[in-house]
Parts: sequence; structure tokens; C-alpha cells
Amino acid sequence: MPNAYEKTLTETNAIRSRTGVPWTGDAAGVTRRDAPIAALVHPDAYAGESDRHRILLVGGLSGSEEDAAAVLSVLDAYARNRRLRNRVALSAVPCANPDGAASASYPPQGGFFNHEADPESRYLWRYAGFMAPDLVLEIRAGDSDGGVEWRHSGEPNPATDALGASPIDADDSLLPSLAAGVPNNLGTIPGLRLTVSPDAAGGELARLARALDARGMQKSPARTALDARRERSPLEVASALVPRYGDALDP
Repeated sequence: MPNAYEKTLTETNAIRSRTGVPWTGDAAGVTRRDAPIAALVHPDAYAGESDRHRILLVGGLSGSEEDAAAVLSVLDAYARNRRLRNRVALSAVPCANPDGAASASYPPQGGFFNHEADPESRYLWRYAGFMAPDLVLEIRAGDSDGGVEWRHSGEPNPATDALGASPIDADDSLLPSLAAGVPNNLGTIPGLRLTVSPDAAGGELARLARALDARGMQKSPARTALDARRERSPLEVASALVPRYGDALDP
């Protein structure tokens, strides 16, 4: 019987096929059981300039079927709404915890890419950091009665006010950690956590797009840092590498 991860992959491919959203398949990493952590990458995800709001959706952190269903409803609502697609460049890690392992702590400390107990959090941390979206949107399953909750990490702004989002308590979960300090030695990434039932997903995504439009396009500090790196000259890149790797080829 397919698990939540397998169902998510199957349904995600079906959404891509019937709607024509030009997502590129990718992998954010691999789990401790060598399962790929599948990702969908929007064509504008790494574009230097774009008039779309650049968002990374993260779902399935619990590994539950309920969270997987909520993520699929959000992806389907996005794919069906052409106006929304014109305003938002949505990439996604639909099931960030394919094995349903225990909840991880962020920011992860040490052992990147070869950690025996918790490689998933390390891959996701790096993937989110170096995609450097303007916003990370975490999806959780809401009650079947249509209950909706918006919460935000980072400083409040007109968009979070328009959504009626309350702050996420500072803890060791993904969103508060991305919104604090200097993640991945780049910069912070604000976050929104949407708890929603499948039936309410489309309306809430439309609310998010309107809120972002009203606020105006804002780059995340992480994206600004990567843009600055992209503009470096070859000499500047070489100068940054010399202190770590040296400047002489001496066997």
C-alpha cells in the first residue's frame, strides 16, 4: 500500500500533467533510507530578476497522510489559478520527511550530508538557504471543518497583518530558525505557516497573493546576499577563495 510520500509523488506528477505548470523535478537530498526528498522547481526560482513573488513551499514535515493531503490541495489550487501563477513563482518540497522520522531540530549542527541520525533536516536547511526564496511557506493539515490559521516568523509586515497572522513562538522548528541569525551564512528568510483544510486551500492562496501584492515585492536578506555574490567579478571570487585554499599549486 503506498505511503504518504508515494501518494504525494503520484498526485504531484498528475497535477503537473493536467495543468502544464513548468515545474522541473529535483531532489533536495536523500533520507537515511536513501529515498530522494523530491522537489519541484519553478523556472524563476533562481532568476536574478523577476516580477513574481518567489516562494518555497515546504510540506509533509510530520510525514502524515493528513499533511500530504493539505500540501496537494495547495499545489493543485496554485496550478489551477493562472492569475496566481503569474504573480507567484512557487517551488516546493512537498514531502520533506519521506520516512516519517521524528521531528528535527533547527538549525542543524554539524555532520552535513553524512549525518547518520538526521540527514533530512540538513538537506532541507541547505536547500532552502541556497534557493533563497523571498518567503518559505509551510503547510500543515487543518480540521475538516474548514478551520484556517496563519502564523508568521520574522518581523510582522503589512502582508502578515492582512492575513491576520500571529507570530510563531521562537523554537527550534524550521521557520523561526530561518528567520533568525544568519542562516547558511547568507541571511534570514521570513516564513508563513498555513494550517488549512483541503477545501479552503484555494481561497487562502488567493488571500496570500493579494497580501503580497499590497505589500510590494520584498527580497529576503538571503536572496539579497546571493544576488550580491552573483555580481562578484572573477578577481573578487578568487580573493575570497585564497584564504581557505591558498594561491600556489605546490605538491
